[in-house]
Amino acid sequence: MTILFLLSVLFVVYTYALFPLILHLKARRKALPEVEVPREWPSVSIVIAAHNEADNLPGKIASLEKLDYPTELVEWIVVSDGSTDDTVAVLRKAFDTHPQRHFKHLDTSLGKCGALNQGVALASNDIILFMDARQPVSQDAIKKLVPFLAHEDVGAVSGELVLSENDSLEAANFGLYWKYEKWIRDNESRLFSTTGATGALYAIRRADFVPNAVGTLLDDFNTPVELLKKGKRTLFVPGAYAFDKAADDVKQEFRRKVRNLAGNWQSFQTHSWLFKPSRNPVWWQFISHKFFRLLVPYALIIAFVTAALGQGWFLDLMFYAQIAFYAAAAASHANLPGTENKVFNMIKIFLQLNAAAFVATARFFMSRKAISWR
Repeated sequence: MTILFLLSVLFVVYTYALFPLILHLKARRKALPEVEVPREWPSVSIVIAAHNEADNLPGKIASLEKLDYPTELVEWIVVSDGSTDDTVAVLRKAFDTHPQRHFKHLDTSLGKCGALNQGVALASNDIILFMDARQPVSQDAIKKLVPFLAHEDVGAVSGELVLSENDSLEAANFGLYWKYEKWIRDNESRLFSTTGATGALYAIRRADFVPNAVGTLLDDFNTPVELLKKGKRTLFVPGAYAFDKAADDVKQEFRRKVRNLAGNWQSFQTHSWLFKPSRNPVWWQFISHKFFRLLVPYALIIAFVTAALGQGWFLDLMFYAQIAFYAAAAASHANLPGTENKVFNMIKIFLQLNAAAFVATARFFMSRKAISWR
């Protein structure tokens, strides 16, 4: 029992601490490819899928109008994916008098990836820049990203999602977790390639786009993976910003995480070659970062059960330590006095993330319940 307990704990520690540290040590002397300002900037098609985004689109449009890029080289394409609010009315008002702005409304929702496929089909420019409908972007975002696509071995370039934080500890800790994730992606990118992009802001060549199957949950994972299959890198480019607010709604963040993690399982099933070291140039990073994260909940269960059933002072101590750990998370979740601090909230966030991984796995393999825009 002791050996099994130690192995399960080591698995958790490796996944969340040792892997990122080893990755950083391997990548610390590497840098992104050097880029130069192009003599002629390439033409860019901004493609956005929108579902009931009438409240967010005015701010997004205002952000796009401020982009520092030759106006004649940019077209906007927004696909309304079965929207039932005033999305179409907002788009018609903002787009009808502009020849380089196009929108399409789908009466029947195809999901985000299906809508993006429709948008790319309408695009006519050299570079496709995918954005979400909610987040504004930095004025120089396009100029930060597209020069890297001059390198033939670079297939996609991902921007950086910046989360502003309010006064809640939940938002602060989600923001801290996202900084941790960006640090991992930055190291992966410098070592060779990330295995995903920031869905709110990433660019590829139009010629490299492979349409995702309707029902695909994660375009920002599947598209980079399709490029990786061809040996092309996806780079994380700090400084090309998309701006959002850190979630302070635990339930909303939980649903989002379940959707994304279920999408990982879906992508693993579609791209089983990722598990083959001979075919996947970032096999170690993929296994350690993407796959092991989904297995951590089961390692936590094994650690608890082995400590509960095992004998000896060490396992007894580890059992009560885990009881205290989970009790702290429960107390924080119940907002008991004395738990409004970062330590308690970080414990809560860690367990919520792993609970989301557990639920996502169950939903994908047992119910196969569709998870779409929500």
